[in-house]
Amino acid sequence: MPKTVLLLLCLPLATAAAAAQDLYLADTRVVDPATREVRSGNLLIVDGRVQGMVEKAPEGFAGASLDLEGGWVIPGLNDLHTHSYGNMAPGRYFETPGTPVVARRMLYAGVTGFLDLFGNENGMHEIRERQRRGELPGADLYASLSCLTATEGHCTEYGIRTRTMDTPEEARKEVSELSAKQPDVVKIVYAPTGRMPSIDKATLEAAVATARELGLKTVIHVNTWQDVRDSVQAGASAVTHVPDDGPIPEGLARLMAERGVASIPTLTVETDFAHFVDDPEVLDHPLARALAPQKLVEAYRIEEVRQHRAEHREQADRREAMILASVKAMADAGVTVLTGSDSGNWGTIQGYSLHRELQRLVDAGLTPWQALAASTTEAGEFLGQPFGVQSGDIANLVVLEGSPLENISNTTRILHVIQRGKLVERDELLEP
Repeated sequence: MPKTVLLLLCLPLATAAAAAQDLYLADTRVVDPATREVRSGNLLIVDGRVQGMVEKAPEGFAGASLDLEGGWVIPGLNDLHTHSYGNMAPGRYFETPGTPVVARRMLYAGVTGFLDLFGNENGMHEIRERQRRGELPGADLYASLSCLTATEGHCTEYGIRTRTMDTPEEARKEVSELSAKQPDVVKIVYAPTGRMPSIDKATLEAAVATARELGLKTVIHVNTWQDVRDSVQAGASAVTHVPDDGPIPEGLARLMAERGVASIPTLTVETDFAHFVDDPEVLDHPLARALAPQKLVEAYRIEEVRQHRAEHREQADRREAMILASVKAMADAGVTVLTGSDSGNWGTIQGYSLHRELQRLVDAGLTPWQALAASTTEAGEFLGQPFGVQSGDIANLVVLEGSPLENISNTTRILHVIQRGKLVERDELLEP
């Protein structure tokens, strides 16, 4: 994340966010990742909540009706690792429209919720509160607000104030103070063998324990598999990134599953740079073109970037295969895998890369059902939100032209986005 994230300050937007609505969706095929069922029929939404499948609209129904003609309905997607200032790419390319604009782009892409894991603490808090008052449209923002790290540790290099801690006492103090702003999670950087300073294990344990006492989940940025093990033993809620210091050690995935520690692997930021360079169709995809400035696309096609990729191809391809295998091992062991793109970095595009994350999970060997759950129902459970298509769930939905179970890339073939029961005017979201 570049220093230009300083520009993520709130932009003035007058349009109110979607309010709860009533909606009757006729002739649907509803994909339920929670039960792994596809239910055909008519879907009723009242007060922005899913009511379930019905034979017909209730008598006197005053809401909107829409015939989907067999369209596929999935729960809204969620990106649980973003930096929502904007985008960056090779060649010192930065695009910094700010979180409110990124939230609109996310919603256009069918991403109805996203978790920002470090930005301007006060600015992010203000944006989140304005959005929750209905003043800012776009995908729902969840945020760690800050990043808890060592003095001069990772997150301090971006020119934004962040919270630092070097002792267990400081950890307890910083987490307690941050909790007053009600972060949706607490993000902690723990990388003792990294090239930047890091907190030690005792400080990690104190931070995690304090967060747990305050009812807050923790997401730990890790570099190595030993970092993961220490985080699991400390009682973390999730770890983010997949270490590349070797295959996942024997028994570690099982320990993660037993302790209920989720993985947010961020496969796009770990592996998709190569695909941006090698495969023209990735950046020429209509959704990528709608969301990415032309200069961003061109940045991956300059000769220096192509040459760099060519020189490191064998090493990068081995690393990708190892990372994908580790994710498959975690999923096979029963670890909850959640989608997060780490968008805002090279090899990502806000909104589009969440769909790439789904595809990368399937490339790793997860089923489309598992990938969809990672981004919908299980993401909701992690955030404490009822995301899904069952009675009582928040009616954040995406209508697709094709089955995501036959081809996960069909999540990009978006016909409609529904937010809290209201049909979103997608094209308006991309207007300046």
